[in-house]
Amino acid sequence: MAESLRNVYAKAVFELCCEQGITVQAAEELECVRKVFEDNEEFVKFLRSPLISFNEKLSLLKKIFDGKLSDTVYDFICLTTEKGRAGYIPQICEEFKKLYYEQQGILEVSVTTAMPMSDSLKDKLRDKLESVLGKKVIMDLSVDKSLIGGIIVRYEGAELDSSIRGKLDRLKSQINGIIA
Repeated sequence: MAESLRNVYAKAVFELCCEQGITVQAAEELECVRKVFEDNEEFVKFLRSPLISFNEKLSLLKKIFDGKLSDTVYDFICLTTEKGRAGYIPQICEEFKKLYYEQQGILEVSVTTAMPMSDSLKDKLRDKLESVLGKKVIMDLSVDKSLIGGIIVRYEGAELDSSIRGKLDRLKSQINGIIA
C-alpha cells in the first residue's frame, strides 16, 4: 500500500507542478524537503503524532517552510500532513524526482572507483555515458579501495563491473566451477 500511496501523491503533485510550469523549482524544493524530513526524525514523529493537533503541526510547518517554498509545494506538505501521511513525504519526494528525471531525460548513475577520479576524467566519463545512454547523466561518485582498480557503473538496475576485484571474483567462480 505504501508504494502505491507514494506514487499517487507524487504523480498528483507532479502533474500540478507541470500545469503550473514549476517542475524545475518544485524538484529542487522537494529535494530540500526530503533532506529535512530524513535528517530530523523527531520532526517527523511530531508531524505523525495523533496526539498533536493539526493546527500545532501547521504552525511548525509554517515556521520551517513558509516563504521558503513555492505555494504549491508548501500546500502539498500541509495537505499530506493533514491527511496523516507526513511519514511518507521523503518517499513521495523521491518518487517525484523519478518522474521529473524521466520527463527531463535525466539518468542517475552510480560510479564506484578504487581511487578518486580527476575532474577531466569525470567529465570524459559523463560525456561517454551521455553519448551511449542518450540521456543527461548525473553521477553519484564513490570510492571503494577494495576494488583494487577499475570502475563499477550502476544505473536502472544494470551493473557494469570492470573492477579488478570483480574480475578476480569471476575468475574464482570459473575455477570453482571447473574443479567442483
